Amino acid sequence: MKLLELKDVTVSFPSPDGSRMTALRDMSLSVEQGELVALVGPSGCGKSTALNVLAGQVRPVSGQVRLAGEPVKGVSPSVGYISQADTLLPWRTVLDNVALAMELRGVGKQERRAAARDLMARMGLSGFEDNYPRELSGGMKKRAAIARVLAVDPAILMMDEPFGPLDALTKEKLQDEILALWESTGCTILYVTHDLTEAITLADRVVLLSHRPGRVAGEYPIDLLRPRRVMDVKFSPRFVELEKTIWQDLQRELCRGEGTP
Repeated sequence: MKLLELKDVTVSFPSPDGSRMTALRDMSLSVEQGELVALVGPSGCGKSTALNVLAGQVRPVSGQVRLAGEPVKGVSPSVGYISQADTLLPWRTVLDNVALAMELRGVGKQERRAAARDLMARMGLSGFEDNYPRELSGGMKKRAAIARVLAVDPAILMMDEPFGPLDALTKEKLQDEILALWESTGCTILYVTHDLTEAITLADRVVLLSHRPGRVAGEYPIDLLRPRRVMDVKFSPRFVELEKTIWQDLQRELCRGEGTP
């Protein structure tokens, strides 16, 4: 079943000089229910824009955007969104940050705090309930942000370069946690990353966007065995083969952006 779908979508934004910059042009993309899809491409190619259109945060100039067959007209409660930025509220404890989405949906204080404690335990944050975000490491902040989104049990998880600023070891651990989460819940994940290794490690399918204005330039099924863990797959011959194939096509798009023939 096509859970998410873009069809011939064009998106443009006003520029300071009064012209318009086209981020996506006639882009078509679909994501099946339960699939984990990674979007990669040159910097500025429209990866985040495509994600935001599907999330209902950006309206296209033309084309169709559908969620479970219905037109997307705004942000859906079935979509959880995790960005690269630190979105924890500094004046709230970690527990109350994790419980925030439940609070906004009217869940009672006792119930939401109990659920938040359970989620924090799952994310390895037990013992930090009464701390504030400034007292956490970067990886712990990211775990708390993920727990806050999971608290409302989203059917679709959209992630925009969530681990970009983290060190390699922390990133690898969180990648494993995302894989375990996806395998245990069966949710649909659309994942934007500039890291090709990360995309291949996580995804069922990698989608390459062209140089701006973005469109789908290539799609690559990732046939590595599951369950999958980062250190088990990244040095396998098939992984190396997939990375080489996608990198060659990515390099072509990078050259187009630089004006190289």
